[in-house]
Amino acid sequence: MNRAYSSRNWWTEMAVGVLVTLVCTALLLGVGIWALEGRGGTVNLLSCLVPGLAVGIWSARRYRRRHTA
Repeated sequence: MNRAYSSRNWWTEMAVGVLVTLVCTALLLGVGIWALEGRGGTVNLLSCLVPGLAVGIWSARRYRRRHTA
């Protein structure tokens, strides 16, 4: 049985990670802007990108584990 990880699965894993990162970052930015609306505060992109990236990496690893088991 060939257990090699195909390039198609690798590209799919990358797409899952990038899309989840973008969606989570956008949602966190939206929630931050909504929470500070009318207060004159600002939302730092880095404070939303780091958790979004962590969730994206987690989801890509989860995708890989499910497709190599």
